[in-house]
Amino acid sequence: MLTMLVEVIMSVFIANFKASEHPIINIIIRGIIIAVVMFLMMIFSDLSNGKESSIGLGLAISIGGGLIISLAVFLIEIFANYLDKK
Repeated sequence: MLTMLVEVIMSVFIANFKASEHPIINIIIRGIIIAVVMFLMMIFSDLSNGKESSIGLGLAISIGGGLIISLAVFLIEIFANYLDKK
């Protein structure tokens, strides 16, 4: 669901951007958007539960999670392109 949200955000803000010509920029933007969404979800869940939220820890986890998720999606795309060429 999170990757679908990222795709919708990217399609709205980068409508004229040809993502197939610049895959690295696409991956970087996807990772940043995932990290921002994860950070906001962590902060709002802490606030709704009445816990004290650590901004630094939330930022580190969201950046790490965004990096891991975008890398995983990139590897899946590479594997799918490899299968298509065969």
